[in-house]
Amino acid sequence: MRIVLSGIETNNKGAELMLYAILQEIERKYPNAEVFVPIFAVRQGLDYLHTNVQVKYKPYAKLKRFMAKFHIGGILLRLHIYNNWFLDIWPVSKADYFIDASGFAYSDQWNPTKVSVKNLEFYLNRYKKQNTKIVLLPQAFGPADLPNTKMEFSILNKYADIIMPRENISLNYLLENGVDTSKIKKYTDFTSLVEGVFPQSFNHLKNGICIIPNLRMIDKGIISLQKYIDLLVGVIKSASKVGRPVYILNHEGKGDEALAYKCKESLAGSIEVVTGLNALEVKGLIASSYLCISSRFHGVVSALNSSVPCLSTSWSHKYAELYKDYGLADCVLDISDINKCINKVTEYLSPQENEKIRISLYNTVPKIKEETMRMWQLIWSQKD
Repeated sequence: MRIVLSGIETNNKGAELMLYAILQEIERKYPNAEVFVPIFAVRQGLDYLHTNVQVKYKPYAKLKRFMAKFHIGGILLRLHIYNNWFLDIWPVSKADYFIDASGFAYSDQWNPTKVSVKNLEFYLNRYKKQNTKIVLLPQAFGPADLPNTKMEFSILNKYADIIMPRENISLNYLLENGVDTSKIKKYTDFTSLVEGVFPQSFNHLKNGICIIPNLRMIDKGIISLQKYIDLLVGVIKSASKVGRPVYILNHEGKGDEALAYKCKESLAGSIEVVTGLNALEVKGLIASSYLCISSRFHGVVSALNSSVPCLSTSWSHKYAELYKDYGLADCVLDISDINKCINKVTEYLSPQENEKIRISLYNTVPKIKEETMRMWQLIWSQKD
């Protein structure tokens, strides 16, 4: 069994968590499988991954990294020489599955280019010709009003065997753009089966209040940098009054880390920033918290499927829709009003409300896990 993964990485801990969710399931179903990951996905080296599956980079990874370092592909493009061999998209031969685990890749919000659309069709077409099963794991789709995004949807419709929107808004965007209903199977986020690993060096943060920032809130034009920091600082100061440890958790890379330290500076250094953890440790720490306030989607997911009450800010429809899967509403903070945000946080800090939400989540999570197991059964049935 040869399985090619796309849309995963280890810089963003949500993408890394999805990688572990896939590897865990492959271990169970196909323990002797060869699993190919993008050549830039695991910069720490493949030994970084906690898995018994045989994980490999795609062929010629070292050479292609060298070419990317010196921008050889870009130089060729400017010379009107289009050769996909130089790129990471060149297909792996005799692949049984191509699994796209992008959390959110097909949308106007990412402003796809003609080149990216051309590349998408190139590799999906090649995989289809060699009878590779093409699966898009649960993710957010749309909106798709731009011509290039519409073209992406058309390409997915043409080549994919299964397309899995995470929620109804994404499903409707697919339907509005003519995607074949027989290919669409709605499933919620699939990382619920992954157990976190609590990092023992952070015992002092157990039952604390976990704050997770996200640079997307700013670069997607949702809020200005200063207003976002003011919001986070206001929430942190309010949460600190209940006597529990409050800390900022970096759920992504250098951008979110810098944002976390800007918040710390605004608080005169009076808060701990936790950074440098792997995805399993990140989930383990979140699972130990009393309350999570997250701007990162998979920070919210990890909290909810660990039965931890969670509030969030949002830059996409995927946040509000996720809460529906867990039977919760009114959990996305109104960032236009800091006082309303603080009041909502205060409500969730109350022992009675906090416990009520925990009980609700505790009853819902098994259903989420059952849905994910059914999802994998459907995927593997494509080749069984």
